[in-house]
Amino acid sequence: MKISTDIKENLKKYLNELLKNEKEKVTLVSANALNDEEMSALYKYIPRLKESQIDFAINKNVIAGVLIKIRSKVFDLTLKGQLNNLKNHMYEVD
Repeated sequence: MKISTDIKENLKKYLNELLKNEKEKVTLVSANALNDEEMSALYKYIPRLKESQIDFAINKNVIAGVLIKIRSKVFDLTLKGQLNNLKNHMYEVD
C-alpha cells in the first residue's frame, strides 16, 4: 500500500510542527538499531528531529519501519501498521 503524496506532506508538516519546541522528547522504536543512512532519511523527512532528544527502543516485534512517539501521539510507520491500515480499508469497502 502506497501512501498518497498529500497524506505524506501533511504528516511531515504535522510532525515538524509537533517538534517545534527544541529538545522535544521523541522515542523511535524499531526492530534493530537504526544506521546512519536510516537516520539521515528520517532527518530529511522530519528536519526538526535533529534538535530533539531522541530515545531509541528496540522491539523485535517490529518487522520493518519505525514507530515514532512524540508526547502522547504515536505515528506507526511500521509494516505491521501499514498492513493493519490495509485490512481496515478492506473492511470499509462496500
